[in-house]
Amino acid sequence: MSVSEKKEITVAEARRLLMDKAEELDPLQRRVLEYTIRFAKLDSESAKEIVEELMKEADIDRGLAVQITNAMPASVPEIRTFLGRQRIIAEDTMNKILGIIDKYRVEE
Repeated sequence: MSVSEKKEITVAEARRLLMDKAEELDPLQRRVLEYTIRFAKLDSESAKEIVEELMKEADIDRGLAVQITNAMPASVPEIRTFLGRQRIIAEDTMNKILGIIDKYRVEE
């Protein structure tokens, strides 16, 4: 597999890309595929939609949107863990992020 484009993607999107090339994966790529199968919380289309919606509606960058989508936090304090000290986001924006995530949440 060669690099054709470089951007942050969700675990679910990585799973789809690896599944498409499953026959030609090397051992490390197969381990990554196993990881994505185990830990992806959504299908790739839903994950892609959440990332786009978070970027548009909550005005956050793609990297942060991908991290939030991968973790699917269930509360505002959980969302704060992704922000660290470098970024302060208003409480209403964090509630908006949580609302977007809740629309796509799959009950386990």
